[in-house]
Amino acid sequence: MASKTDNPTADSAQADETASWVAAAERLVAGAPPARAVKMDFTWRSLSEVDLFVDVLAACESPITLKTRMELAAYVGEVLVRQFGGRWATGEHYGEVLPPDTTPKKGKAKPESAQPTRMVEKRLTAGEALQHQVFEQSRAWAVESGVVGPTANVDGPGAMMRLAADAFVKSAGSNGVTWLDYSPESAIRLDKLIDEWWPAAPSKDSYESMVPAMGAYVGEVLIMNTGAHWTRDPQEGYGVELNGQVAYPMDRVSKRFEFGPEHAIAQFYRETSIDWLSRQREVPATEPAARVKKGRLFGHGRG
Repeated sequence: MASKTDNPTADSAQADETASWVAAAERLVAGAPPARAVKMDFTWRSLSEVDLFVDVLAACESPITLKTRMELAAYVGEVLVRQFGGRWATGEHYGEVLPPDTTPKKGKAKPESAQPTRMVEKRLTAGEALQHQVFEQSRAWAVESGVVGPTANVDGPGAMMRLAADAFVKSAGSNGVTWLDYSPESAIRLDKLIDEWWPAAPSKDSYESMVPAMGAYVGEVLIMNTGAHWTRDPQEGYGVELNGQVAYPMDRVSKRFEFGPEHAIAQFYRETSIDWLSRQREVPATEPAARVKKGRLFGHGRG
């Protein structure tokens, strides 16, 4: 396994096995386009970039080579190691990632090892996102802090909103909501969550504190799936921007609570992401589109 032995030769072989996975993961990053590679920092969030990279590779290579598959598995494994406290197994369990050295809760068995190569195969054959699979693995390992990950700097709207979104995930998770994995589907399901947790026409006091956190989550999902970023307008507040287009998820969440389903978060997410992605195909990255605010979708929808 991954523990030291009394045999220096065995210890050296184990170190070499672990180093081979690290090197393979680094090769994947080195071989990615620079704009994508800079975001591949071995955090859980970076797996959204890897999932997009897989789609690009699948369109160019049919099938994806074994070498590339192993490099993808190595990257997934390194995320589990660096962000979630796992350890590469060696010897007969070579290629698996052992769970963190934590004591299982009373009455529960120690969680099983992760198998990055199988995760990659599920991504390629069944389309199950690597980011979602790692999210589920972290839950199986009961690693609650892994999603938040290292945050060296909490300055700026982006870092603040990420912390707020992750706090929303953790809070909802403690109340039995296990599907908040930053996928588009999870943003669309928030309307149902509101219907289940809040009665029709709830009082403002009952939901006011939830608006910033849920809005931050919706914004983070948009960012992960469109390449947008957080911005802050002195009058409008926090928004998500791509190529000059700005959407305000907190405003939409507030309206959903106040006015009901006619201001559905699902509609907001679908319309915003579709509009942005279509504009990305039309507008060169070096030539941003003109800033436009469109009624209820962009801006506060007043006037």
